[in-house]
Amino acid sequence: MEIKKQYRPEIEGLRVIAALLVAVYHIWMMRVSGGVDVFFVVSGFLITTSLLSRYARNGYIKFSTFILGLLKRLLPNALVVLLFVTIAGYFILPDVRHFDTMKEIIASLLYYENWQLAMIGTDYLDQTNEKSPVQHFWAMSIQGQFYVIWFMVISFAILIHEKLKRNFNKIFFLILALLIVSSLSFSIYLTAVNQPWAYFDTRTRVWEFAIGGMLVLFIFKVKLPAFISTLMGWVGLAALISTGLLLDVEGSFPSYVALWPVMAAVFVMLAGQNPTKLGVEKFLGSKPMVSLGGLSYGLYLWHWPLLSFYYVIFDTKDVSVLHGVLIILLSLALSYLSTTFIEKPINKYVSGNNFSLRAFRPIFTMIAALLVAVVTWFGISQYQSMASSGLADDPDYPGAMVNAEGFDEESFEEKDPIPAMSEVKEDKEESYTNGCQQGIGEAEVELCEYGVTENPDHIVAVVGGSKSTHWTSPVKKFAEEENIKVLNVTKSGCRLSLDEVSAEDCNEWNENVADALADADVDMVVALADIARPDETEVPQGFIDQFNRLKERDIEVLAIRDTPYFGEDIPECISAKGADHEDCSVDKDTVYPTPSAWEKLENPPENVHYVDYHEYYCGEDRCGPIIGNVIGYYDHDHMTKTFAESFAPILREDVMKVLESE
Repeated sequence: MEIKKQYRPEIEGLRVIAALLVAVYHIWMMRVSGGVDVFFVVSGFLITTSLLSRYARNGYIKFSTFILGLLKRLLPNALVVLLFVTIAGYFILPDVRHFDTMKEIIASLLYYENWQLAMIGTDYLDQTNEKSPVQHFWAMSIQGQFYVIWFMVISFAILIHEKLKRNFNKIFFLILALLIVSSLSFSIYLTAVNQPWAYFDTRTRVWEFAIGGMLVLFIFKVKLPAFISTLMGWVGLAALISTGLLLDVEGSFPSYVALWPVMAAVFVMLAGQNPTKLGVEKFLGSKPMVSLGGLSYGLYLWHWPLLSFYYVIFDTKDVSVLHGVLIILLSLALSYLSTTFIEKPINKYVSGNNFSLRAFRPIFTMIAALLVAVVTWFGISQYQSMASSGLADDPDYPGAMVNAEGFDEESFEEKDPIPAMSEVKEDKEESYTNGCQQGIGEAEVELCEYGVTENPDHIVAVVGGSKSTHWTSPVKKFAEEENIKVLNVTKSGCRLSLDEVSAEDCNEWNENVADALADADVDMVVALADIARPDETEVPQGFIDQFNRLKERDIEVLAIRDTPYFGEDIPECISAKGADHEDCSVDKDTVYPTPSAWEKLENPPENVHYVDYHEYYCGEDRCGPIIGNVIGYYDHDHMTKTFAESFAPILREDVMKVLESE
């Protein structure tokens, strides 16, 4: 095994190009740039070179030395940024974002931020989502996980090599080839099924690191003619820069599309190994680029929190050229300061003390400071939320009942709304988070039981997508008193409809759900009757077809007119602009035209009992974010659990009317 560990200045230049691309695309285009994929390839190349050269030199590799060496390089800058976000975030971010940000700071510290984002359903490519100031740590988390995986992979290859006395390079090549094929294949599959999850999944990215590792085996053997090397290098750089401009990064990334920036990086690195007078390595390896390359890691870490705070402070996502340039320059300046005055001194101190645990005292101190800051922030948020807990049943917080007939308006007075802004994002029906709601990509019909599970008088199922799920809460609220078993039968992103325009897993779920409900002896289904958007003026035929299928199985349907869809995230809008701002409400007549889509049906299914609750959501002219001192929605259109539960008296009457008429 012959591994050459040599300084490659063009890699420093490639790193800074990648970091600048990430920053530029984030600031002005909000698109994937391919820069992170370059980091993955370069990391795979460098870490493989380091481990194999260490094995060739010593005859072994030691995990503790390996991991401590990585931590002393990666943690100082990361900890400074996380501490900055913790302190600045408390003062800058709206209260509604505090709890989620704290969770993500901890996830970033422990290198599982990518899984945290995947589990909460973050869509990295969705420009309407509010971005966490540490969301970019997803890439650092994957990188950290990869380092541990890679140590095990190389250790496994070494073990086979020593036991079987076979050529190490051939063994390692076969392992890498298997990883590349399996990981890339999985990436293609998962991107097609569930792109937001695929984007953050470590398994869909391993092949990118593995290609960097594969490059170690061949790069020193490849001899290119000067013309080919020059052309390859510049083509690679041009391909990298054009990634976000030419490719459908929003619809099909990572998948095979990530091969474009990955191979662009490979082209540049191969060219760098075969230098020419006009080669790209002359530019990338120049002194200015190498100097900036030393700041690339910090640039990546700093630019995103600054951009995220900019969005909040200026209440806009349209960044001017001047402001964008200033964000990049400030990121470089902060990177220089944190690298020069924190990272390098700590590295020197740790190396001088032979990697003992005692040598890591500066890093442990920074971790402790970060944890103290997060715990303090969490304590303040908990204190604020405790003040509003237990008020859901208080008559001063009637929610939807404030618009009920006979409500005593004279005795009602406005109070600070509940739930607390620090808790509103978490105020959801438990079926969203306890595994009862089937995820995207899964087709199995899941039935979760609530209420009276033994010998009930009636079985009521709440069925459909996430906008059906919030109706589970009010049904559960009266289930025991009415001796009802409640089934939550919902699937994310999948309406109760036989339209075949949905994803394949949704279509399969819809094909099977009616039989599953019949097998469970369901008496009645609670579902959505329509879609409350201006462009949806008719009840989808797929809804009607599915209701008729339920009719064939003697299942009644309580079809509820949809909740309003707001142009902005409601908690974010309230925090940033105030509940009375026009952007935080929608025009009532636009969302709820008369007659409704259901009322226009000439022959509605006989088993469907239509109810329209829009008067409970809305005032005379507009549908607002706060109803009866209760925040109605935790995002653009999903009801908070507190608000949904306030419908219990209304829904109870309609549900029992149907059940008792059978």
